[in-house]
Amino acid sequence: MATQRPVLLNITVPFCVNPCGWRPGCPIIPGWNSGRQTAYMEAVGREIEANASQFSDVQITAVRFGGGVASNVGEHISHTMRLVRRLYDVADDAQITMRSSISNISGANLPWFKRAGIQRFDFEMMSLNQADFSLLNRNDAWADFVVMCDYLLKTHRNELLGLILSWGHGARDGNDAASIANFRKSVVEAATTHASHIRLLEYQGAEPLSVGAELKAESASLSREAPKNLLPAASAEVKAEQLELARKVFVAQGFSEYLPLHFGRGSFAEDRYAAAKAAGSEIIGFGLGAQTRFDEVLSINTSDLASYLAHAEDFSKITAAVQRI
Repeated sequence: MATQRPVLLNITVPFCVNPCGWRPGCPIIPGWNSGRQTAYMEAVGREIEANASQFSDVQITAVRFGGGVASNVGEHISHTMRLVRRLYDVADDAQITMRSSISNISGANLPWFKRAGIQRFDFEMMSLNQADFSLLNRNDAWADFVVMCDYLLKTHRNELLGLILSWGHGARDGNDAASIANFRKSVVEAATTHASHIRLLEYQGAEPLSVGAELKAESASLSREAPKNLLPAASAEVKAEQLELARKVFVAQGFSEYLPLHFGRGSFAEDRYAAAKAAGSEIIGFGLGAQTRFDEVLSINTSDLASYLAHAEDFSKITAAVQRI
């Protein structure tokens, strides 16, 4: 039997109930609409199935559900992984990571994620300091902050737990000292949880959301439900100080920086998807705005939701760009 080519699989799940408006990445679908989520994940399934024959010579070594808050779609994650395993060669030890919101992981839906084989939850806390939390984290309820920090994060000892934290943001009043002090509280709190992996995500300042035309009005309406993001981007000097501080705090608590801004501790801490991607691994991408890097060609899916839902199984109709790399 011929040796299978190792590849990564990225499945874009671009849902975010209250988008923050500053995260880099693919288009975001705002609001909560279970019918839209179902239609989208069914379209992803059609794309996965339609392209299976094109990748019969590959083996998937790591999977990532990301792009937005993937845990929002619940049981669709397990359905999708079941389809992937049926149609593709997935390595027995493939690491599966899901970008998550800590407020929608519970005893009710955790079995779905376990059936999907999720081994790493990247919880988008953004900050574990109360002063910045409500301005950076739009998906978790402020009232649940104490429960999240003092109960869930500190009592669940397992290697599933990971955190995504923001860095590079200033203070609302422009006070650099306050900015650094707030950031210090966040990283110290994170380092003393039982998280096995922490990723720092650079804050660039609030920017307009990237959404399809049919969703712009809905996105605008969210401003009545969530506070405006008033945090400025920090100066280069403050950013450098924040990074130095984070590295010192994390190393002191047993973390190592195995990739830039990726910290882990323990035997299962390393994000194998991120490591392989950084090393130039080929990637198959499915979903809205997804990118496939294969055979020295980069193909990018459409970011138009209506077009994707209508034509997900037709490569020629959902491909927005193709280029040699």
